Amino acid sequence: MFTSSVRLRCRRYPVSDYYDPHGHRAGHIPYTPDCYAAIGTALVRTIYNLKRSPFKVIALDCDNTLWKGVCGEDGPLGVEVTAAFRTLQEFMVGQMNAGMLLCLCSRNNEQDALDVFDQRSDMPLKREHLVSWRINWNSKSENIRSLAKELNLGLDSFIFVDDNPVDCADVEINCPGVLALELPGNTDAFSSFLNHIWAFDNVSSTREDQDRTRMYQESAQREQYREQSFSLNDFIKGLQLRIEIGELTEDQVDRVAQLTFRTNQFNFTTIRRSRKEIEDLLQREDAKCLVVRVVDRFGDYGLVGALIYESQHDRYKVDTFLLSCRVLGRGVEHAIASQLGTRAVSDGKQLVEFTYRLTDKNLPALEFITSIGDEYRNEAGTSWTIPPKVLASVKYDPGEKAPIGAQTQETSGEEKPATRPPLAFGAADRSGRLRRIGESLYDIDRVAKAIEENRVRKQPVDARTDVTPGSTLEVALAKIWRKVLGRPRIGMNDNFFEAGGTSLRAVQVIAAIKKELNQTLSIVSLFECPTVTLLAAKLSAASGAVQGATTTAAAAQRGQQRRYNTLRRRAS
Repeated sequence: MFTSSVRLRCRRYPVSDYYDPHGHRAGHIPYTPDCYAAIGTALVRTIYNLKRSPFKVIALDCDNTLWKGVCGEDGPLGVEVTAAFRTLQEFMVGQMNAGMLLCLCSRNNEQDALDVFDQRSDMPLKREHLVSWRINWNSKSENIRSLAKELNLGLDSFIFVDDNPVDCADVEINCPGVLALELPGNTDAFSSFLNHIWAFDNVSSTREDQDRTRMYQESAQREQYREQSFSLNDFIKGLQLRIEIGELTEDQVDRVAQLTFRTNQFNFTTIRRSRKEIEDLLQREDAKCLVVRVVDRFGDYGLVGALIYESQHDRYKVDTFLLSCRVLGRGVEHAIASQLGTRAVSDGKQLVEFTYRLTDKNLPALEFITSIGDEYRNEAGTSWTIPPKVLASVKYDPGEKAPIGAQTQETSGEEKPATRPPLAFGAADRSGRLRRIGESLYDIDRVAKAIEENRVRKQPVDARTDVTPGSTLEVALAKIWRKVLGRPRIGMNDNFFEAGGTSLRAVQVIAAIKKELNQTLSIVSLFECPTVTLLAAKLSAASGAVQGATTTAAAAQRGQQRRYNTLRRRAS
């Protein structure tokens, strides 16, 4: 039975003929080779996206990428938004709703490009969907570096989409880490290309992901207000910050798991946990998790922090204490520590223990714990045991004369996640490899063909052909063997198992014979008749066609059978 989980995994690679009843009966192998190719491709695609560092920004060219034509020459009403370009724009809006930031990176007069957005009501992509843009006559690579600086994100967070191969090459060379995607020349292929660029797959989407564009837009307003403030104290007071600390709820688990992977700067232990691992941990009666939401006059930062701790006999032992970098320097970390101290006092605990594990990025966490309780640090400098009353009294005081520029830079995005090794895609050719997948491997027929060609390339090219196929049956069997074994040639007297056959491939051969030749065999038959000549003779005898065989052919068949029996005796 084709289970719902297999259907889900194969939704991008639909297979019409997925069930193999003959393979199921012969060896409990229920799916066709095409179906296994689809399942395997979907699994590798999923694993790749789990292991890679997440992309966060899509930088889009305008002319002949978002619309057909040149806005500076054709005008905003002269460019065409055909079905293919509308599909591309809708795809990008979907990416934004899943948490990606959209920017424009175009060589144009800025007003010419923006006029298209303002005057074309038929465009799914609107100006409000964009977080920033660079529309000028500078190189695309220079503009992407400028966007990365503005958004405070690494170049490896960017995907660049353009129709021009020269601009894509410029970005690949001068912006290492950016994934540069050249659109297909045939606009009808836009949909399949975009849907099969693995980098666009969104592993999960939280509320904060969906609101990320709004958060960045609010961040720009905060930055303007910050520049107008006379001091950090004025800035903090003017923000009218509201910090909400409460117990973790079911709908917040995904976000907390996401924060454990993405937060590096203010993260005491950098322990990474999946949703399941967090749920399992909190099943313990002594384990608790607090979450933090922050709102100010400009908007909602969302769920930005988490604190997981264990209640022991005389203390609270903090397992995880993390906070998004976009709210550092606001006093949020002080409010969390104070709340934990208050809880510990109420619960009759004598100590609150913090553990710190040094990484190359989490110095802000060390600076914080040192500032509120350096005298309570152990000799190794890896843990602090602070009395609850001391912790409860922690308060944030930015100081009237503290320079604004000395504080953590404002950003609405999560900080760059810990580096994870890519899966089978070297950084040097990542753009080319993913682009080729999108262009050439977008359906199961092409995937299966590529798998077959790869298998053939790995096989020796000098397979024996010491007996030329003489009958239609032998030709059909040789074709089946070549396909299953992935060999360019098969000799009529080549032993199936010596040529690379396995029990799994034997089942595939038996199933193919049933499907293509309407002949029923058991796997034992292939062990008894392991060559094309012997198997053809057995099938002919079973169907009654052996009556026409010549004496010479019969003798040859018996000779092959004796040879095989001799080999089996030697092997045993």
